[in-house]
Amino acid sequence: DCLVLDRSTERLGFILTERRRLIATISDKVHRGWKSYRQDSSWDIDILQGEGEVHRNTRLLVDCITLIRRAQASAINSAESQYTEELHYLILQEISSLKDLLVKKSALCSDPSLRYMFLLNNAYFLAQLSEPSTQLEDVELCSGQHQGLKLVPECEKYMDNYLDASWGHVLSCLPKSRSPGLIHRWINTSSLAKFESAFRKTYQAQKFWKVPDPQLRDVLRRTIIERVISGYRDYLKEHPRLEKHASDGNSSPEVLEEMLGELFEG
Repeated sequence: DCLVLDRSTERLGFILTERRRLIATISDKVHRGWKSYRQDSSWDIDILQGEGEVHRNTRLLVDCITLIRRAQASAINSAESQYTEELHYLILQEISSLKDLLVKKSALCSDPSLRYMFLLNNAYFLAQLSEPSTQLEDVELCSGQHQGLKLVPECEKYMDNYLDASWGHVLSCLPKSRSPGLIHRWINTSSLAKFESAFRKTYQAQKFWKVPDPQLRDVLRRTIIERVISGYRDYLKEHPRLEKHASDGNSSPEVLEEMLGELFEG
């Protein structure tokens, strides 16, 4: 019996040692990979070329985190829970590092709109690690919503920042002042022309930007429509003469809404 017990203890000790080595190997490879990805020149090249979509390095790092999560799940399923805490900490550390890296690399974008588009796309892709049944603490879906789709806090922030940077100045072309008589009419006519010009300029600049995820793309389009087209409609209702002018041309709310529905296909 003692011999059997000694062999069992020896075997358990061997397994524990091998598990520690495995975790150490995973950690070492992750840290080496991070050093390589941080120094990869493709970040600078792609971002400076106007690539606001999910970066290939983001995809690779998320794949790496996913593999660690599988190792964690395997440890849980095999009742070796003493390793899950170490792997869980490693996962949280890598997610936090990736978030910081994305913010740092986004500073390469000279255009604020493109910067927030890059952050939104990449943060949303990272957030897909959080599945309803296995959400991680720091990427847990929150109560914030855009058109019914729940977003993590970073995505909420980046989407709002993008909307302000891209479309805030377009709406600001529509004045709220109530100047009397001919001055009022001239101001409104001029403002409508400025709005149409700003809208089309922003649309043309961003027409071929890409939002790869179809759900996020749909939410972003609908949110822009809700903010911009709804505001435009309200303005035209307050100024019937301008409403007729817009309807007679190619700047009706329906036409502009259809244009927005073509954005972000790449």
